[in-house]
Amino acid sequence: MGQLQFYVVLCYAIPILVILFPIGLSFSYIFKITGLDQWSNRINNYLGYFWYRSFFLLTGRTLNFEQGDWDPNGNNRFLICNHTNAMEVPLIVALPYLSQSKDVKLSYLGGDIIQRYKIIPLMMHKTIVEAVIYSERKPNFRNFKTDVLKVLKTRSIFLYPEGERTFTEEIKPFQTGVIKIAYKFNVDLDVFVVSGMMGYSDLKEYSHLKKSKTVYFHFCGSIKAKDYSTFETYLAAAETLMKDKKKEIEAIEKSAVTV
Repeated sequence: MGQLQFYVVLCYAIPILVILFPIGLSFSYIFKITGLDQWSNRINNYLGYFWYRSFFLLTGRTLNFEQGDWDPNGNNRFLICNHTNAMEVPLIVALPYLSQSKDVKLSYLGGDIIQRYKIIPLMMHKTIVEAVIYSERKPNFRNFKTDVLKVLKTRSIFLYPEGERTFTEEIKPFQTGVIKIAYKFNVDLDVFVVSGMMGYSDLKEYSHLKKSKTVYFHFCGSIKAKDYSTFETYLAAAETLMKDKKKEIEAIEKSAVTV
């Protein structure tokens, strides 16, 4: 097992081994079933925050979170972020508590993994957070589009526009499928970026990240669909916003270990 794989296993062992999670999820189910959606949602948001804090405490990392002018309230938006590896999931689901807005309603877009694992990733359980599932093996775009638009009526949806884990600090080109839905139906994009997650690896090119022991999670800005005359310019603007912020953070990371 490589170093990165070890940390992934450690990260996902927390919601399995810590008794707080099955107890919290049980209450969350009860509240959801009885119509107390706010309390169900708040429990899930806290569990995500506890998950992230526990993992960072165990691994000696600190988080540099910058909310900027991001407004966590509201719905009918896509929240997007680059996807290095699976250890970013606790950060994403902790976003409501990180922004000190405990009642933010976030849904998540995921593939067959949500169907295969009912607890892992813990906060992406479709019943609790109304996660939107797409099947990589049996794709049905019409149903998928309907599910996305239905969820957006009451929540915002978080997704990874690169469409896969990259296992590199480089931001890869965005996939167009879901973003086309956003553009067609005038859905705004709130753009975030994560940097430093490959510091958990043993690759020499990321040794400076290992030394800094800081993970950065910053808001880059919003892309409003109505401001762009074509889908291509809308997509390019989102990519540029994320990549420019990533370059800024990388400069900070390198300067922090050379001082």
